[in-house]
Amino acid sequence: MSVGEEFSFKIPCLFAMNETINDTRSSNIILEPPQSVLIAFHVGQIVSIFCIIFGILGNTALIFAIYRSSFSRFSYGLLLFFIAIFDIVRLISTAYYYLLQAQLIPLNLLTATIYIFFYRYSKNITNWLKVFLAIERLLAVKYWISNRYNVNSKNTTNIQRSRQKRILYLILFLFICTLISQHPNLITNRYLSIHLDPVRLFFIAIPNLNFYYGQYLFDGALFIIMSYIIIDDLLPVTLLIIFNTILLYKLRHLPSITSQKIAESIWILLFLTVFSIFVAPRSFIVFCNLYVDPKDVNNTIIAIVFHTFQGLEMLNHAITGYACFLSCRSLRKTLLDSIHTLCKQLQTKSHRRDNPIALYIIEPSNIVSKRP
Repeated sequence: MSVGEEFSFKIPCLFAMNETINDTRSSNIILEPPQSVLIAFHVGQIVSIFCIIFGILGNTALIFAIYRSSFSRFSYGLLLFFIAIFDIVRLISTAYYYLLQAQLIPLNLLTATIYIFFYRYSKNITNWLKVFLAIERLLAVKYWISNRYNVNSKNTTNIQRSRQKRILYLILFLFICTLISQHPNLITNRYLSIHLDPVRLFFIAIPNLNFYYGQYLFDGALFIIMSYIIIDDLLPVTLLIIFNTILLYKLRHLPSITSQKIAESIWILLFLTVFSIFVAPRSFIVFCNLYVDPKDVNNTIIAIVFHTFQGLEMLNHAITGYACFLSCRSLRKTLLDSIHTLCKQLQTKSHRRDNPIALYIIEPSNIVSKRP
């Protein structure tokens, strides 16, 4: 674990990082965070809480709208469906993190492991699902002209079902691969102890330098570089930027009718990509903590940047539902129609509950006279 995971640890072979651990745990010294760190922490906390509340509402509404609309029959609809689900998981894990900070949940290796796994797993899944969505949109643009005459054909349903199956298999494959890459986070024996740093206001986990993964000594630094920095953040964000640049170029060179039909889904992807960039800076914080001499690093600045981007990163997971509704008129219409129908049903049930005799009233217009 590292600062980028809301946790930092001491690696003697890499510039003896986090030399303040022993000082901050000293019983003879009462340390408090600098005012700037405290402000950054509370700003990040407020932004995160705001994103948690409205993000869960927006993503839940998106899941409901996709389920009730024709979007669920398309590949990009399925991808958006699962992105919204794992965005909710990520937001809930952040709420869990602040409960740990407030000591409403006891901080120990087990509770920290639960947080790290769900935080890392959901973020990894979300980032790579966005990459799959970008690839799917690229393929849609490429083959749109050749397939546009098959929209009303009898084979359309079969084509959509086969694409759905392929996407579901791909998502299942992603789930398994991510579980494999993240499973070391489930091993509590990797760490000796964990505590809250009162100066930087994030958790510090002390690694077990004698922990063996099978027959080999576990290299925590290499795991963080490969898993967290490259696979989780930098690689998917870089691919998203590249694919979106290509999509914008392709969209400008398509016929106007074609571009109008697929522009909505591409604008959704562009919204999601812009906010995905916020996950990258904390990866560089991890790199600084691992490879930069602590004498050349200002811990106050590191803490301020970390807590600020803690809040900004939540925008990446809170914006999904709202980006989809802003960019897609059909999703907005489905949501509004569903809300209107639900309100009418609730109103009808309330009316029947308040007037039970109304159930037995027969309106004259419903009486059909019969001739003798």
